[in-house]
Amino acid sequence: MADDRLIQAARAVLADLTPLDFDCGVLCGQKCCKDYAPDVGVYLLPGELPLFDGTEDWLTWQFHRTDDYDFAPSWSKHPHIPFMRCHRLCDREKRPLQCRAYPLAPYLNEDGTVDVRYDPFAEGVCPLVERYRVDQLRPEFVAGVRQAWAILMQDPELLDHVRWLTEQLKAWAELPHIDLAEEAT
Repeated sequence: MADDRLIQAARAVLADLTPLDFDCGVLCGQKCCKDYAPDVGVYLLPGELPLFDGTEDWLTWQFHRTDDYDFAPSWSKHPHIPFMRCHRLCDREKRPLQCRAYPLAPYLNEDGTVDVRYDPFAEGVCPLVERYRVDQLRPEFVAGVRQAWAILMQDPELLDHVRWLTEQLKAWAELPHIDLAEEAT
């Protein structure tokens, strides 16, 4: 389980950062912050669950078995990974790391430094993916997400997660993608 000091430090870096200079939720009706589709939510990183006390009335918990889902190899030592589904806007101070960094995901460069890419699961959900390149997001936000993941990667289990996620992102990039705008014409 990740060291809570690392998790707290990463959360603090991202506490007040946002992708745009305005509430990007106005572009999509805060889609990523609500229960907009069945079984949509976010996984907590190992070590994040203690930051929640169970009184959060804006979410529902599920605990997914690590042998039933695809996670980083080191996560298999945990029998379950917490999965949260939000029903309405949350207390922003309690947002998990995945939400604080959304729609970006960490990507490990060949030299071992961390970079960020759009999370493939943001496609079709987050309008930022279609309207902005990553370098058009607030530089403070992008740098903050990089910094938060650099902090988290000091933990071997979270470094393993970023390595695994990087391989997933590489595989995703190699898949054929359908241009929905062309399909509609």
